[in-house]
Amino acid sequence: MLKSFDRLRRRLSDPLLTVLTLMLSFLLFVLGPMQAAGDVTGQHFGYFFGLVLLPAAFLYSQNLFVAGPIAVALALVVTAALMEFEQSQRTDLYLDWAAWLIAGLALGVVVARAVFGPGRVTYHRVVGAVLLYLIIGMTFVALYGFAALAAPQAFTNLPALHGNFAFAGNLIYFSFATLTTTGYGDIAPLHPYARSVANVEAIIGQIYPATLLARLVTLELAHAHGS
Repeated sequence: MLKSFDRLRRRLSDPLLTVLTLMLSFLLFVLGPMQAAGDVTGQHFGYFFGLVLLPAAFLYSQNLFVAGPIAVALALVVTAALMEFEQSQRTDLYLDWAAWLIAGLALGVVVARAVFGPGRVTYHRVVGAVLLYLIIGMTFVALYGFAALAAPQAFTNLPALHGNFAFAGNLIYFSFATLTTTGYGDIAPLHPYARSVANVEAIIGQIYPATLLARLVTLELAHAHGS
């Protein structure tokens, strides 16, 4: 039974990695703006994030280092989505950001090892590189969320914290604008901690593409010389 499950997981690894990447992209770049515009509720946003975690849980089910945190993150997301904002006094928001941070760190470590590890440059590695970039942005969204909860004036032009994750879409926008070093300036960090986190993300956004390209070239040259 376990061997059959493992064979199924291996056979579906590439499709599931693609599905995970597409679902996370849809969450960040479609549902995020819709949530910021008020067209999607915080509960539905949270439920879809829970769905994003399902293929990740199956894909890395044999890695307890990843499967355990993903299970915890999934439980936190569902709990937060079921809570009412007025009753929870921001507890649901803390649970949401904790879930994003836990899932981001766990997935980031294992995907980074697969992307930068030895071996050929395959479809799996390329899709993993895209997924890792999205995970980095997602992880920083959680950090910005904690900063905004701790200091309501940590960012300029950030809507008030009302109604189940109402500012998540704006933080997603700010995170990827920072990661890509676009920096439109409409949302800006004011608190020293928020500025420090933004600086770290901007540095990673500059280093990651260069490091990834250098690694892929090195792996391809090593494979060419080995063959």
